[in-house]
Amino acid sequence: MKREIPMIITFVSGMAIIIALFVPHPPFGRVEETFNNWYIIISGFTMILGLNSLLGHNLDKVKRKAEGWPYSLTLILSFFITLIWGIVSTIRTGHIFASTSTFRNYYYTYVFVPLQSTMFALLAFFIASAAYRAFRARTVNATLLLVTASIIMLTQVPKGETVMAPVLGVAALLAVWKLMSEFESAASWTAGLPYLLLSIAIVAVYLPIVEVLRTQTTAVNDWIMNVLQMGAKRGIWLGIALGGIAMGLRIIFGIEKSYLT
Repeated sequence: MKREIPMIITFVSGMAIIIALFVPHPPFGRVEETFNNWYIIISGFTMILGLNSLLGHNLDKVKRKAEGWPYSLTLILSFFITLIWGIVSTIRTGHIFASTSTFRNYYYTYVFVPLQSTMFALLAFFIASAAYRAFRARTVNATLLLVTASIIMLTQVPKGETVMAPVLGVAALLAVWKLMSEFESAASWTAGLPYLLLSIAIVAVYLPIVEVLRTQTTAVNDWIMNVLQMGAKRGIWLGIALGGIAMGLRIIFGIEKSYLT
């Protein structure tokens, strides 16, 4: 019964929500609102359970002096300081983020915001490192990513149109040099012919492409963002939606049971 009861509750709840969405008439019209209220209440209790688990785990690490226990102690102290300070400040001012709230003026503005900014600043270095690894033009997909990202970045910075021609010139020169190296190392002339033709094509289209990018920078940027980027984004979101629907149906009909473990 420990598995059957949760599956029955899941099936009934899921079917009720589906019926309420497709039949917006009494008595089904208010089912979705009722279930949303239940969801908010249950989420509050799950948050309490999560806090109990988080604090219990970190308190155990502090007691055992396990590796990284100072971080666990910092987490526990920060949690209770934030909780007590927020409650006291709310009682005094009536709102936790009121203009006269000490919680807002000191803890949030001068502690939380700088720490958050520091964390995002540190992430910039990891993002730059990941971008460097992703932008190495070893495959066709990586090359397209490199070219597109370079165009977008150059159109977003001041004087980007001015430096676009030299930057693309260096990129084209490196590409031609790499292709000619592949052509020279090919086993036969026919095997290296595609590299030679591609090098000639890059040289032939370089000046027209640079002229278009220099004079129509905004239009090219808008086209990439509104056509290529938007189409890819919609495809990704469509795939996520279909995957969510499939997983939801598997859970409702009891095919997927991993959430019971």
